[in-house]
Amino acid sequence: ETAHGSDADRSEGQMLEVQGLLSGGGRMSAQEPLLRVEHLKKYFTSKKKFLESKPKTVRAVDDVSFEIMRGETFGVVGESGCGKSSLGRTILRLHEPDSGKVIYDGVDLSQLSHREMREYRRKMQIIFQDPYASLNPRMTVKELICAPLDVFEIGSKEECEKAVLNMMTKVGLPHE
Repeated sequence: ETAHGSDADRSEGQMLEVQGLLSGGGRMSAQEPLLRVEHLKKYFTSKKKFLESKPKTVRAVDDVSFEIMRGETFGVVGESGCGKSSLGRTILRLHEPDSGKVIYDGVDLSQLSHREMREYRRKMQIIFQDPYASLNPRMTVKELICAPLDVFEIGSKEECEKAVLNMMTKVGLPHE
């Protein structure tokens, strides 16, 4: 099964969160999409197995197109194995696309270096709906919240801890 732009009636889902920039900070007007995906494709080819005439190709992402406007939340819904994660990873260039375009705030992400792409990943994130696949049960809530700040090297360890404890207080979570 594959992720197609028209598959909206599936049962499981995940969110692709795209952080809108503050007014005046973006390159495009408010009427332009913040994220535009055009004819995105990502195929995976398995190695040829014994007694197979040729390797198998899985069309994980097959000609997907959509737009997300500033302030919108976009959900990708589908059954297990349909390509939701592959779509998110291809948009973020964790998997390089075979074809198509991903344009974020007027910037064609395919033209960015790996270092430049890392900066854009700070603004675009996949949010998995399944907490068992997303959250490590051996980590504390504080460690889970702080992990993205560590990955993107945002602030010192002390600044991270202070920000996380502040956020936990705001949402009513007890400090561990």
